[in-house]
Amino acid sequence: MLGTRKGAAQVSTAGSQDRAELTARITSAEEELHATAMRLVPILTVPGDLTLRQLQVLAMLRRTPDATGQALAETMGVSTPTVSGLVDRVASKGWVDRRPDPEDRRRVLLRLTAEGEALLTGMESPAAGVRERLLARLDEAELADLARLLDRMREEMEALAAEVVGPQDTT
Repeated sequence: MLGTRKGAAQVSTAGSQDRAELTARITSAEEELHATAMRLVPILTVPGDLTLRQLQVLAMLRRTPDATGQALAETMGVSTPTVSGLVDRVASKGWVDRRPDPEDRRRVLLRLTAEGEALLTGMESPAAGVRERLLARLDEAELADLARLLDRMREEMEALAAEVVGPQDTT
């Protein structure tokens, strides 16, 4: 019996080492993917004065029209003043419009302008081309595995975010 427990502990330790090694591999792969993706940015038709954070704001407003600055800040994991500065810059370029919330005049709702939408649309084709070329290198089983795992990671990330910062405010 004692040997069984020791064996179980050894398996558990070995499993922990395997998990730690896998976690390290995943972390390394994530960092390398990000670095490589940044090398591909020049093929996108991104205006020189558009930062990645500003692009993130525009993309979020496309998904969630009439969001508040506070909701954007929570989603992006930055402070409300940081988002306010980002919104100031994209609004000054004509890509985002601010309007008072009809239900609470103290709140400001943010929405992409037609120019902001056109900017994002113009960037889609090159980005889609990169994604298509990348995914074409995977067979159907790998694509299915990737889709399943990404769905699972998204669900777990949403659950973790809800635990840590509370449910997402989409208003």
